Amino acid sequence: MLQTLKRIALFNALLVALEVLAFLFIFQKAYYFPRGIVLLLIVQWVFLFIIGFFLSIVWVIRLLSSKTHYFLAKKIINIALWLFIIPWMIALHIVIAEMMTYTPNSSGIAEIVDVNINDSTQYYSVRGTDSSNPVILFLSGGPGGAQMPATREFLSDLEDHYTIINWDQPGTGKSYDAIYRYDQMTPEHYILDAHQLTDHLKQAYNQEKIYLIGESWGSYLAMELAYQYPEDYYAVIGTGQMVDFTQTEKDCYQFALELARENNDQDLVNRLEDLGEPPYEGIGLSLRMNTYLSPLYVWMATHEDVTHQDWDTFDILLSPEYSIWDSVHFVMGLLKTFETIYPQLYGRDLRETHQTFEIPVYIFQGKYDVNAPTHLAFDYMENLTAPKKEIIIFEHSGHNPWIDEYERFNAEVRLKFQEHLS
Repeated sequence: MLQTLKRIALFNALLVALEVLAFLFIFQKAYYFPRGIVLLLIVQWVFLFIIGFFLSIVWVIRLLSSKTHYFLAKKIINIALWLFIIPWMIALHIVIAEMMTYTPNSSGIAEIVDVNINDSTQYYSVRGTDSSNPVILFLSGGPGGAQMPATREFLSDLEDHYTIINWDQPGTGKSYDAIYRYDQMTPEHYILDAHQLTDHLKQAYNQEKIYLIGESWGSYLAMELAYQYPEDYYAVIGTGQMVDFTQTEKDCYQFALELARENNDQDLVNRLEDLGEPPYEGIGLSLRMNTYLSPLYVWMATHEDVTHQDWDTFDILLSPEYSIWDSVHFVMGLLKTFETIYPQLYGRDLRETHQTFEIPVYIFQGKYDVNAPTHLAFDYMENLTAPKKEIIIFEHSGHNPWIDEYERFNAEVRLKFQEHLS
């Protein structure tokens, strides 16, 4: 047993030494090492568990048959020691991974900030070249989505002229625990948090007002903020604009069903028909909705007229901004946070409740967006009143024109927001 403990200690010391050397000599890639080590330890634990299980069966058989079992029992004890200690080793390397998180700096200002918002600790990333530049608050999709690495990658062209803020909302990423302040988090709580964050940003960066960009679920939040607190914002851009949540899900479902029939995918047709038309509620909501949303993502991702970037939502899991634990929270956000918040959005239709704005409103919509149907965005814009309004169609985009056509997207942002600088 003592020999086994020595081996375990030496093994863990070597792993830690490897991480220290990586941190010292290849810092920008060092965050990969704890992830790889944790994966290695998990695989090792599973392998040892299987071996230990079968050895235990053999030991019991030998014990019952009165055969020698001393050496077998010794092996089982050694395996049990590894099985007990490996979880503690995993915990250690998860802590080390937390220490290695950072946001790459290529522009001058690049940091992740924690702030107290309505009695909870929440996080946002800051990127730019001059802290006195106008501030853009980017609101990610979801509910439960996180986009710090994606905005770093695809909104970098704006950093010369704007300070880009990406907020990890309650229930996702680095701000995951903030969702537990209430018995049940509601969309209104997100609006209150976002507005308090706005007040913080105005003070921290000495701004009279800031700008808003919201994507998907974030576009709904952005419109709510612009509608309720126009004195705090110069202008708002919604992309992948959510308008009528119930109708959106019905349209998505019908489109997926049509695709399945066109492709003679009878298995998918059967699964969709068994589900029935949304909206759905309850445990497992995310997985049920994924039955019809996943084919839509594939359709947009493979459409010949859509520009496809080398990016995937799950690239976030391997980004330096997020630790292993943050990545776990990201996945939990897509499942648990989403199914908590999204059903509360059914029945909300911006066309009925948010028609008159005191600030300019722009919608940047992908031509092939079937996740937030473009026809609803046109309908909303047609009946909307604002000092200035415009819907801009991105001819080679799906649900995320800020990624699919990021160069044009950034150029349009500069054009629209420049008009409203005081």
